[in-house]
Amino acid sequence: MRKFAKHWILLCCFWYWLAGLAPATASLSVSQDYSILSGPYLGQKPPGETPELFAPGIVSTCTQHSSVYFSADGRKLAFSRMLPRPSVILYMQEENGAWTPPQVVAEGLTPFLTLDGNSIYYSTWSLWVVDRISQGWGAPRELGPVINFQKRQDGPSLTKDGTLYFCSMYGVQDGIYRAQAHDGGFLHRIKIGGGVNSPDVEGLPYIAPDESYLIFTSFRPGSQGLGDLYISFRSEEGVWSPPVSLGPQINTSAKEGYPFVTHDGRYLFFMSNRVSELNAGRIPDGPGNVFWVDAAFIQRLRKRERGK
Repeated sequence: MRKFAKHWILLCCFWYWLAGLAPATASLSVSQDYSILSGPYLGQKPPGETPELFAPGIVSTCTQHSSVYFSADGRKLAFSRMLPRPSVILYMQEENGAWTPPQVVAEGLTPFLTLDGNSIYYSTWSLWVVDRISQGWGAPRELGPVINFQKRQDGPSLTKDGTLYFCSMYGVQDGIYRAQAHDGGFLHRIKIGGGVNSPDVEGLPYIAPDESYLIFTSFRPGSQGLGDLYISFRSEEGVWSPPVSLGPQINTSAKEGYPFVTHDGRYLFFMSNRVSELNAGRIPDGPGNVFWVDAAFIQRLRKRERGK
């Protein structure tokens, strides 16, 4: 399984590399009338307990390489688009009751928007951060060798106190890591225990703002497809529970990754290359679409874990 997973990730990386071959000028079609988008979640009808495509033709265009990431007030969002190249980080916000067209913030993939909507962490295989300034966005800053210590770092996610979770790949220390914020940077990284990291491949973590649970992609035995979403809960003592699959309601024979839960805990967003109304067949590994689903099942899984 680990060998198969490595091959899948290498194929994704080929797409990642291909998407970055163009010159460093990014353009974006704004033919969509974004002024008609208003209200929470771009005015999209909330889903039930079956995943639904999010904002087809607006966010989901079969070219995404991330989920969508909302600020705590729900009025700002970030996502990434792998194609057309170069791959870019996109940002939208609600102004005067309407959503703005996507704005290119930086070249890269897999963003994470902070709670206040003022910073975006993202990957170019190294992790970077870019901050809002009075006129747009400032210059990106690389996070440094404590974080960027192997060939590829990906999937940044932050708690409300700024603790960073991320994954590292293509070295001898692959897995999901935690690094506590300190003095404008990060203290030493710690590899997550509790069975979160296994002999197979794990990555693309989402950490709850209060650090009470972690959702991530894994290729461990029992997975249904090309990477499934799993969840682990953290005790008050800091111990992680054995991960459990989110099950066939979420996972498919395709790939599922880049989870994000809205800050009120109501919805889970994730990327998948599964069949949808936009694509009759599975999208080749690399890009995908964004799906969302009611996240009430997380509390049911939490209660089941506490009852053990």
